[in-house]
Amino acid sequence: MRAVTVATLSGVSLLLGACGSPSAPTAAQASDSRSLPDQSDRSVLDGTIPAVMTPSSDGTTPNASAIDPPPPASSPTTTFDTERFTAVNQALAQRVRASGVGGYVLIASKGATLHEHSVGGVTRTTSLGVASAAKWLTAATLLTFVDEGMIGLDDPVLRWLPEFSDGSGSPITVRHLLTHTAGIPDPSWLWEGSRTLVGGVQEIARGPRQFEAGTRFTYGNADYYVAGRLIEVLGGADFASVFRRRIGAPLGMGATSWPGAPSAPSPAAGAVTTAEDYSRFLQLLLDEGVRNGNRILSVASVAELMRNQVANHDLSGDYAVGITKIPRYTLGGWPDVVDGAGTGVIVSGNGGRGYYPWIDRSTGSFGIVAVQDDRGATVAVPASQLVAAVSWNAVRD
Repeated sequence: MRAVTVATLSGVSLLLGACGSPSAPTAAQASDSRSLPDQSDRSVLDGTIPAVMTPSSDGTTPNASAIDPPPPASSPTTTFDTERFTAVNQALAQRVRASGVGGYVLIASKGATLHEHSVGGVTRTTSLGVASAAKWLTAATLLTFVDEGMIGLDDPVLRWLPEFSDGSGSPITVRHLLTHTAGIPDPSWLWEGSRTLVGGVQEIARGPRQFEAGTRFTYGNADYYVAGRLIEVLGGADFASVFRRRIGAPLGMGATSWPGAPSAPSPAAGAVTTAEDYSRFLQLLLDEGVRNGNRILSVASVAELMRNQVANHDLSGDYAVGITKIPRYTLGGWPDVVDGAGTGVIVSGNGGRGYYPWIDRSTGSFGIVAVQDDRGATVAVPASQLVAAVSWNAVRD
């Protein structure tokens, strides 16, 4: 299998499919030298995401199509010797040393742990705020209603949220909300916790638009508040309860909570969970929406969660994309590596505090870098990206 260049951060190049173990980044490289964002940056990115890729001119990653397809579900779990994960342990240690917080890394496949490592007391059962890693969970919850035919991705939300029926411009659709193309700016109160989900979304509906729905991509969080309110209307209960009933309980995510619930959760960036809980969601995606023989998501919905949804938009000027260097977005996640059709091979759903979950469909594996780093997204995200990239290499070597 040919090597695939996946990242260049602070001069560190990492390869997927390359022979031999990747070199662990130095402490300076792991911490990154970029400055911290100011408060206005944090209002956009406290819940940012992704992994750093070097895209070609057509938006795909060089040689990404050469990555092997995911193995069939019946493939046996591969076991590895611990030496190949030494670089992962070193990368995690350097990452948390630079940030002054503990951390944990998990790499697994088909329900079996391939490797885990803990630094500073953070383990697979430690509850952490995951910032925008919550968006993947919110998108999946909404897709369960799509699977039941109660709503379509391209249906206008005003059918269920009439406060958005002001008649100006193109109507906002469900897909617009989940792909940051709705034109809804983040209000200044978004992180204050001063609005209920119902009241906040009504206020968002009365507010201005950055652009006509469907014409641009601007990463933010208000659109996921609207998606969360839509989930409440469709589910006939508060957001956290609907999530629990449709995703959390079927997957056994009993340690996952939404602070502020029932009246004021943050569907965009407010989940608190454990690596053990979140790993069950990642396994669901690898298993094409099935958990213990029960279908939670349709194959079509999982495909929507993997596919680049914004190929027709110019993402070059977006602030979040400027940090992540990934000019692609799915529904709630970022395709780190895509194939020639724009489908995610490695897809992540990361947050601005450095929590970094991913799935690698080419190896049938998933992983999590579990940290809660409050230095700001411009530092926390790239620092965790390095650990994730080293982890991908360890499975592939």
